[in-house]
Amino acid sequence: MRGERRMFHAFAMPVVIAVGLAGFVIGGATPAVAGPQPLATKQSVPVGSGLVPVYDPTTKAAGMATPQAAATIISAYWTPARKAAARPAPLDTGAVQTSSGRQPQGKPQNIADPTRPAADAFRPDVAFTNTDGKVFFHDPVDGNDYVCSGGAINSGKRRLVLTAGHCVHRGGGGQWMQNWTFDPGYQFGVGTPGSFPAYQLWAQTSWINNDDHHFDYAFAITQNGSHGGKLVDTVGGNGLTVNPGRPFITFIGYPDNVSNTEQQANCQGQLSRRSIFNSDQQLNCNLGGGSSGGPWLQNYSDANGLGWAVSNTSYGINPDPQGPVFGPYYDGDTTNLYNAAENASP
Repeated sequence: MRGERRMFHAFAMPVVIAVGLAGFVIGGATPAVAGPQPLATKQSVPVGSGLVPVYDPTTKAAGMATPQAAATIISAYWTPARKAAARPAPLDTGAVQTSSGRQPQGKPQNIADPTRPAADAFRPDVAFTNTDGKVFFHDPVDGNDYVCSGGAINSGKRRLVLTAGHCVHRGGGGQWMQNWTFDPGYQFGVGTPGSFPAYQLWAQTSWINNDDHHFDYAFAITQNGSHGGKLVDTVGGNGLTVNPGRPFITFIGYPDNVSNTEQQANCQGQLSRRSIFNSDQQLNCNLGGGSSGGPWLQNYSDANGLGWAVSNTSYGINPDPQGPVFGPYYDGDTTNLYNAAENASP
């Protein structure tokens, strides 16, 4: 799929067009983070949501629920009508907070390698992948439903989704997003492999407390999908690379400037450093709202729909509506967050 360096198109493929509170508690303790010793580049601390943040419109109750109770609430909440009405999560623009003036350190390291699904029931077609999909969530502050992009990431427990930090937490001392779910392979109202509700959400303290876009990435631990089975067993999982340099990548996600987030789209390009003062990844693609969290994949293969995630869509800069977009530079902090989410997975 490595072709023209600035390309942007919708994937073409045959599609099907889709026309109780037991265990619910208010509050919830965040579990202690188990994982390796911090790396030398560490500037942030991984934090998990503990239980699952939910909102039940039938009772107007909001809080933290056990995974079993949350799965019931989330499944009932995301009707086809609500999914269709969910707004594209806007890209942050203008002056954004970032600590990425520090110099990237370390050689490229593959933290996880891509893997095919356990069976071929959802084998990807050429130029389309079920591994990446649409993220849905409810914002507890403004009361709106939103759409982001995300991608399954391989791990031993086979439950992780990579997305943007602002797609799981409001940042700046705000709150966790509610009723979070992942629909891999979403296309025009249908995600054939099913929907995978959150078990826990994980982000960095530097995003949660300070809106620092160098840490605008997150991992969601998913429960079994609506058809049964773990996420990566069902659709496969991308790999993960930290300290990647500036490789040629393929973005995959759901920007609102392609079919209003209803159709999976891609853009390819060579990454560059934003400036001599800022080490964020720069991609010269015009990506609209809804593309947030979409993985930037090195060595993406049309044959199996897999690649190695090296960044994700995070923000743009006003007043240029044609791009570029920017993503965090994955480093040792990314490894720590991945390990923390993996260790917390059931």
